[in-house]
Amino acid sequence: MPESGPAISDQELMGNMFIFIIAGHETTAHALCFAFALLALYPDEQERLYQHIKGVLSSLNRMPTYEDMSRFTHSLAVLYETLRLFPSVPDIPKMAAEDTTLMASNRDGTKTSIPVPAGTTVSLHLPGIHYNPRYWKDPHMFKPERFLRDWPKDAFLPFNQGARACLGRRFAEIEGIAVITMIVSRYKIEIKEEHQFAGETFEERYARVTAFNESLTLGPSRVPLVLKRRE
Repeated sequence: MPESGPAISDQELMGNMFIFIIAGHETTAHALCFAFALLALYPDEQERLYQHIKGVLSSLNRMPTYEDMSRFTHSLAVLYETLRLFPSVPDIPKMAAEDTTLMASNRDGTKTSIPVPAGTTVSLHLPGIHYNPRYWKDPHMFKPERFLRDWPKDAFLPFNQGARACLGRRFAEIEGIAVITMIVSRYKIEIKEEHQFAGETFEERYARVTAFNESLTLGPSRVPLVLKRRE
């Protein structure tokens, strides 16, 4: 019990624990699962990542620490590209605090004003932004290198933006960089070969391995992977 001030109830404590688990661990775990699936589907991208990691580790000549995380730029690029394709929370609800107007435009550039009265719920649909060819070239392709150069930061919202942005963004990024870096440095990731899927095309394999379930968060359905220790 605190010496002064109100104590939180058991229900409030459970609510906070639930948020920590969902927002702090489940989302990152799902993102990492999708990342490893994509690296297995795109072995050339996995090799580029491995060579980058090997180069950084060789220059360090020791186990990396928190201060070294910024060196693994390609690991962060893989994490970002994964979150672009499979945002952990695909829909972000907002509520208008006051009367306002949104400006929208179609593919032809025709602009339309949309009145939004105070109290209106507005949902940010992240796939609609993340797959928009106005902002992302070849939006359906897994191309981590797009995050190694200038990229449209206002069109990338897996952590939300503004005053309500995710408080745990840095934690998630460090966790993602560390796990991706250490796993790929030691193991080659491949899709498990299963006889019932023999002869499938790349498109069919991609759809199967990246299939997902959507509830509060976006989670992979079934990702059969094999990790082979590198020589």
